[in-house]
Amino acid sequence: MGSSVQRNRLIKGFFFLFVFGFIAVWQVFTGYIDSSTVKKEKYLIKFDLNSLETGEVRILHKTGLPLVIMRRSKQDLKNLLAIRSSLSDPDSKKSEQPSYARNYHRSLKPEFFIAYALTPRIGHEINYRLTSYKTGLNKQDKWFGGFSESRTGYLYDKAGRSYKQRGKNLFIPSYKITPQNQLYVYTLKELDFD
Repeated sequence: MGSSVQRNRLIKGFFFLFVFGFIAVWQVFTGYIDSSTVKKEKYLIKFDLNSLETGEVRILHKTGLPLVIMRRSKQDLKNLLAIRSSLSDPDSKKSEQPSYARNYHRSLKPEFFIAYALTPRIGHEINYRLTSYKTGLNKQDKWFGGFSESRTGYLYDKAGRSYKQRGKNLFIPSYKITPQNQLYVYTLKELDFD
């Protein structure tokens, strides 16, 4: 009878240890899941790109750094190829952007352009300008609309590429676009796509 009581106590002890161990392991793995969720949520801006009409441009001021978001048309993308000779860095080899934006449209998805709306050297805010805007460019330089900074006259196309005499291309932040066209903008330290 004494050995039976000891066996029951031993079984209860093992059961207690098993339950305690299971709870401890579950808490650890739950903590990892929670921390990864938090890491995913460390974005500066979330924006629904489906809310933009084709050709629409918005400049957001949510983080202290203005962000320009544009939905380009197929014609806009064709025009980007037509002005290469007018640009200082058409392939963005000297510019700062994630690796997925080292292309002529400077974006993850060609349709959407996302950049900081500040001139790289001086930090003045840019504005969107229509095709009719008087740029002061030479006759051989084509203008299909884009961005400008009023104080210096710096000009950029619809991919944020600078015209020859004007300096560096606009800075592209790190961002992610989900299959549902939800935009998440991160700092370079928080998300590394390279």
